[in-house]
Amino acid sequence: MKSIGVIDIAREAGVSTATVSRVLNSSERVSEDTRAHVLEVIERLGFSPNASASSLRRGRSDAIGIAVASISQPWYVKLIRELRRAVTARGMTTVVYDLEHSSRVLIEHTESARRLRLAGMILATGDRLDEAEVSDSLHRLAGSMPLVVIGQRLDDATWPTVSFDDVAASAAATEELLERRGRPVLFLGSSRRSFLSDQRREGVRRALEARPELLRDSSFVVLDGPMDYAAGYAEAASRAHELRRYGLIFCVNDELALGALRALGELGLRVPEDVMVIGYGDVDMLPYLTPSLSSLSGDVNAIAGDALDAIMAGIAGEPAFAARVHSRRIVHRESTEVREG
Repeated sequence: MKSIGVIDIAREAGVSTATVSRVLNSSERVSEDTRAHVLEVIERLGFSPNASASSLRRGRSDAIGIAVASISQPWYVKLIRELRRAVTARGMTTVVYDLEHSSRVLIEHTESARRLRLAGMILATGDRLDEAEVSDSLHRLAGSMPLVVIGQRLDDATWPTVSFDDVAASAAATEELLERRGRPVLFLGSSRRSFLSDQRREGVRRALEARPELLRDSSFVVLDGPMDYAAGYAEAASRAHELRRYGLIFCVNDELALGALRALGELGLRVPEDVMVIGYGDVDMLPYLTPSLSSLSGDVNAIAGDALDAIMAGIAGEPAFAARVHSRRIVHRESTEVREG
């Protein structure tokens, strides 16, 4: 007897497979009437999520690949955790790949995913994907299975992408903080290898362009190596003689900001009284530091939900969106709480 799957549920209920997947995952992005209708059909047909995975994979593995720039970075750990929870709720399994911020490793993993005949792949990285060999590898992968990219969209992408508007977020954050303290900015984290660092730098620069005198005296530090705690510490410590002239240290990720905070403390500089510090990503530990660290935050659950919706649509042979762009917001904590007077 043929197993009942998501496609059967969707056909019987008169909805898309993406809607069925949202109901199975308890997503809030489904009306209560639709949820009740789909659940009634699921119960009536005797559907189980494991049967769904079997019917959808069409001779493939029941695993979805999750490839992230680095599993040592806390933001990607949050993303992996949410994606794995959502995939498991759909009766499927996951294979996690660590790209190690390496184009070579990315290409190796995409070829491995094709050999394993995964059900689909979700790729999340801020590293540039427009290098010819990397782009070719992604196109080969997308030709053999559903692919979703989190973080950036290539001009010739044939796969759905989910991203944050980091230019707008960085510009808005910088403008707000310049209103609090109108002094030059030290930007930590420009990188020729990182698409996201370019976006965040562009946002900061746009905000400073309205204040030419501050733009002239601001500094944009290029990092060719890892953008981690040690790099943030080393870069801040090496600028001990000039740090007092900056009103804000803007870091492209929370790791750099945490390293910079440590160096500032050792140098006897007070945060935020002498200099404000802000990171990017809003990882879980930030409220528990002394001082607690402000950061630009984005909704990981929304990003993961969009990625899974697109993957499940691809597995079911249905069209998905081309691109979804999410906003970010500042989460103010002690490191940017400037009190005048």
